[in-house]
Amino acid sequence: MIQGIPIQTIYLYVLVTCAGLAVILLLVGDIFDFDGPIDPMLIIPWFAFTSLVGYFGEFLTDWNHLLIFLVGGAISTIAVFLLNFYLFTPMRNAEATISISEKDMEGSTAVVVTPIPVNGMGEIQFKSVTGSLSRPAAFYTSQETGVERGAEVLIIEVRERVCYVVPYENSLKL
Repeated sequence: MIQGIPIQTIYLYVLVTCAGLAVILLLVGDIFDFDGPIDPMLIIPWFAFTSLVGYFGEFLTDWNHLLIFLVGGAISTIAVFLLNFYLFTPMRNAEATISISEKDMEGSTAVVVTPIPVNGMGEIQFKSVTGSLSRPAAFYTSQETGVERGAEVLIIEVRERVCYVVPYENSLKL
């Protein structure tokens, strides 16, 4: 008992609170970007798993309260590590669509949709098996003339969602 409250009740309150916070984070967690060492998407499940193991440990065993807490902490540390490694990290690194990633666009050709002036930006359309993708484009190196609509360009680099291109002329002549 802690100040007259049974430890099993405290575990239950922590578990219910963590479940509520988990639902809230599920709904609004993508709005916030937690890059620090303490990520709520990992801390809340740790408390939830610890309180779940503690609740059932108090209910089903006659072990010491500290031993139950330590076993719950160890189990929840392993569970949260596996959750982070196999679920959260791959989801963070996944693309939002099935379209090609921007890094895979580098070295490919695209068609100019909006003309690209010498010192300005235009728009290109990249076509792949999964569909087409339009991106703003600028020249990678300084050019003497701009590129007109319908011309083909080679994507050299993609930075901050802007494709840096050079005019492309197919060298194969049959």
